[in-house]
Amino acid sequence: MPMYLTALKMQRLLGFGEINNVKIPLFNIDLPDFSLTTPPGGFHDRYHSSGKRYGLLPFQGLKKFILNSDACFLSLESLYQNINNFPRRDEVDYDTIFPPLDSREGGGEDELVINIRGGDILQGISDLYGMLPVEFYKFIAKKTGKKCIFYGQLDESPYMDELRAAFPDATYIPSRGVARDFDFIRKSKHIIPCVSTFSWMASWLSSATKIYFPVAGLLNPAQHYYGMLLPLDDPRYEFYLFPVYEALHVNEYRSYIDPIRHSWRYMSHDDLREAVKQRTSDIDCHLQAFNIEDFMEMYDDSREEFAHHGVRGMVNTYLDKWFPEGRAPVHVDRGYYTRKYQQAALDISEGRYNNETDHFIKCGQFQGYYPRSVYEENS
Repeated sequence: MPMYLTALKMQRLLGFGEINNVKIPLFNIDLPDFSLTTPPGGFHDRYHSSGKRYGLLPFQGLKKFILNSDACFLSLESLYQNINNFPRRDEVDYDTIFPPLDSREGGGEDELVINIRGGDILQGISDLYGMLPVEFYKFIAKKTGKKCIFYGQLDESPYMDELRAAFPDATYIPSRGVARDFDFIRKSKHIIPCVSTFSWMASWLSSATKIYFPVAGLLNPAQHYYGMLLPLDDPRYEFYLFPVYEALHVNEYRSYIDPIRHSWRYMSHDDLREAVKQRTSDIDCHLQAFNIEDFMEMYDDSREEFAHHGVRGMVNTYLDKWFPEGRAPVHVDRGYYTRKYQQAALDISEGRYNNETDHFIKCGQFQGYYPRSVYEENS
């Protein structure tokens, strides 16, 4: 679903193109495959390079080169677990794209639906998928005064034994299948999602009044380097930041749960935005500034890439290799730039930008600035 949403946003931005090779049985979506050997070829956004920018797709930068090249496809090959990849909920009708079931089942205003994922993650298949401390649930339950409903994969385990002992009067609803589980969470009004993209998506697509969001494991960009799933502009969310911790087999769950039983911290949207600002990527503005002629003048090894693969090869290699290496995408003349743009010179002096190149990439190009005099003369 994150890959599909990313493709939908790219399609909307371009205003053309078809989406292929998507299979989401939960919503009967089955789009046919497309051969990547179709000439003349296309752009590839690969897993390893996408992960170095927290799964963010450079939409505007790719649009620039899609419209100015002979590429016939864009291949999305990563997880895309970055909320900035998805069309906003007020932009598209998600109930049409992912239609809910006819059932009206879901937690009401006086109930707190706590999604639990057991199943395979109890075996410690990934250190990103951990359980949350029972004390956290007790805290939110006391804070809200709502009746708790534990819903999901309630597999028998030492963790579930502790949970049932702590909440003897709660309602426990074991999994009733993927579709009904997703729909129940989606139709609930007060939700604590578990550390899971399934739970995240059901909560995000919901019309919930409040979502008590654990910034933990897979949902913590300090731990999940391939994603950034924090809806920082969504007022439904109340964020609680956990320390980085690695999940283990459920038989050892106390060894990672005990140290964090009371270690979460409430974070306002602004505070959390500040806390994770170093874990976001500016790949899009870099790719928009990417000037192939400049790049070949600055880096001799790029000329062979252009000779063999043209624009497509340059963009693919920039995404795969040159951007992670920190290579400048454009040549900015320091003397010209600071003489021409006094406000930019002051911004740099005040530390708002690292240097002239940084200013042009993040700010100047969008204000119509020129990186050096030759561009002004040829405009």
